[in-house]
Order: sequence, then structure tokens, then C-alpha cells
Amino acid sequence: MTDETGDRLQTSARGWLTLQLAVLGFAGLCGALKSGGTGGSGAPRAVEAVAGVLVLPALGVACAATYLVARIAWPVRTPPPTADVVRTGRRLHLGIGLTFLAVLLVAVAASTAWWPEERPSKAGALVEVSTASGTWCGTLRASGGGALGLEVADAGQPVDIPLGEVAALRPVGTCGS
Repeated sequence: MTDETGDRLQTSARGWLTLQLAVLGFAGLCGALKSGGTGGSGAPRAVEAVAGVLVLPALGVACAATYLVARIAWPVRTPPPTADVVRTGRRLHLGIGLTFLAVLLVAVAASTAWWPEERPSKAGALVEVSTASGTWCGTLRASGGGALGLEVADAGQPVDIPLGEVAALRPVGTCGS
């Protein structure tokens, strides 16, 4: 191998170093931020704890990768001996691989921000059910299989409407309008 190969490795390392510094900053930022104003996502506490712990190794891996690539991008002694070019190439590949591992760890840690929030159902929400034989208004309730259970608002009595007879079902604000 020639000095030209060493120069190409150094140029490549300098390009990767820019990306790695961005990954390092992103990993640090993810560790410092909390989503939302209430102190976290809707994820269970254990999932949030695992995500918080994953950010630390991601930051460490990003630092190690940056160190490996920075040693190639800005070597202390120049030019590297020909025998070191192979070792330098391996270090560059290892640094790049560690960069991708850091990105993966940060992505997994950040994924808890998209955890679905549990929202309480609106008990008492009114619906209007239309069939060929009439229209009923009330709140949905549990019923047997193959039927729609409805607590009729006017009469306060439960009605089971076979699903095959339901022509339309829509939410309403009030009954009788």
C-alpha cells in the first residue's frame, strides 16, 4: 500500500468525523431532554428507565467511535508507516461500525417518545344507531356476540341491536335533536 491509500483513509476519516460529532451531540441531547412537560412519555416507567439507560452506552459508544476516527483523521505522527495502513483501515471500519451502533442505541432510546398514551374513554358519549325499523340514541354498553349494546337515553333501558340490522352509527352531542 502507498501513502496515497493513507491519504484516502485520512480524508475519509475526516468526513466521517463530522457525522460522528453530530451523532455524539444527538446522543448527548437525547440524554438531556425529556419529552413533554409532564416529565416523560406515556410509556410505562420500566420502558422509560431502559430508554434512559440506553442513552448512556450510546454516548459512550459514540465517544469511542469518534476517538478511533479522530486518531486517523488527525494523526499525531505523519505519514503512517505502510504496515499501519491496514491497521488504520481496520480502525476506521471499527469506528464507522461503532457510529452506527450508537445511532441504533439512540434510536431505540428515543422510540419511547412515540409510546401511545392511554386516554380514558369518554364514558357516557352518545351515539345514534339507525336501523330499518327505527333510530335509537344512547350510550354504548357491553352486549352478547353479534349484537350492539345500547343504553337508550330516553328510557334508560338496555337494547341489543343485531349487527346485521345496523344501517348507520354516528356520535352525537345530544339525543333527540
